[in-house]
Parts: sequence; structure tokens; C-alpha cells
Amino acid sequence: MKIYRSFSILIITLLVLGLVACVRTIPGSSKATTTVEEESSVLPTSATDVMNQIYLFATQTAMAKMGTPGVQIATESPAVPIATEASAPTPTTGLATPQIVISSPTQAPLIATPPLIVPSSYALKKGEFPYCIARRFDVNPSELLSINGLSSASIVRAGMTLIIPQTGRPFPGYQALRAHPASYTVGSGDTIYTIACFFGDVDPNAIAVVNGLTSPYNLAYGQVLQIP
Repeated sequence: MKIYRSFSILIITLLVLGLVACVRTIPGSSKATTTVEEESSVLPTSATDVMNQIYLFATQTAMAKMGTPGVQIATESPAVPIATEASAPTPTTGLATPQIVISSPTQAPLIATPPLIVPSSYALKKGEFPYCIARRFDVNPSELLSINGLSSASIVRAGMTLIIPQTGRPFPGYQALRAHPASYTVGSGDTIYTIACFFGDVDPNAIAVVNGLTSPYNLAYGQVLQIP
């Protein structure tokens, strides 16, 4: 019986202490109880607080969907761009990077040659002969010899004047004896006139122009000329 009474007194004492603890105020505080707003500012430290935060987040989400002003939902942060090989900085080695400059090949300027004019008469220069003149001016050699009273066996000399036919009968076959444009190395006794006859249809005046020669057009042995 005594044990039962002692147990009852202990239970009553614990209940009284519990009630006193619930209504007891914090010393030095003017508030008897803690408001809901103060509790919401404390970081969650227990499972109950975690559930309260989840509930609060769910409530805010629902309010945001309903268009409630002042409520914002945190979204995923923008993805941070991943650096690629192209954006990676080039390591500095302290050595200057060589620069390779590729230039297009330059072409020699083209020099205009004087037009070939077929004269009514022509004075032969040293080394020239009727067939050479016929090729150069594109006239018939037989007609050239006949109009000048010559034959294939006639002997001609420098300074002799030939009448150039104007009938328009061309030279039979190819005028050129050798392909050109080309280069030519001057030999012993060569002149621009003998070189022109060597190629057949080349004008000696054109050889002088493209090579920058002036009268009396002296050539040096071994000199290289450009043939137009």
C-alpha cells in the first residue's frame, strides 16, 4: 500500500513539473511564449524541423503556381560551360612562334611589242636574205624574188632595197623556223637581225624592245636575250 502511494506521488510530481516547464518563461524575456515567426527563423536541427521545411517548400510551390506575388521558386543553376580544347590557353614557352608567309609567285611584267607593219620596201641588214624577209612579213617568196628581178641563186648584200609585194599572197607553210617565246644566248657575229631570221617570223624591233636595247643594238657574246 505504501509502495502504491509513493508511486502515485511520484507521478503527480512529474506531471506538475511538466506543466510548470511548459508555462515557464525565459528569464529576462518579456515574451511568455516563442512565436511561430521566431521558430521559423531557426535552422532545422531535428527530423520534425526537416518535415516542417518540406511542408513549407511544398506550400510555397503551390502558391507560386497559383500566381501568388512575392513567392519565387528556386530553379536549377545555369550550367557552367565546360572548357574545350579550343578555349584552353596556349602554354607560354618563352619562344617566339615562327610565322610562315606563303607568297604567290610573281610573274615578269609583260612588255608590249610593236606591231609588225608590212612596208612597201625594205633595206636588207647584214645577215638577212630574201627568204628571211618573206617569212617575217608573210609574203610569197617567189613573188618577192620575181618583183625584184631575183632568183634563188642571186647574191644579195646588206643595204640592198627590196620591194615588198602587197598582193596578200602568204608565205607557203609555217613562217616560224623555231618555237618562241624563248631565250637565246648570243653567239659570235650575232645581231638582232640574224637572230630574227634564226626564228623566222620574229621582228628584230620586238627583240630590241623586250630586251631594252637601243640603236646601234650592240650585243655581247654570251648575252642572254628574251625572244618574244
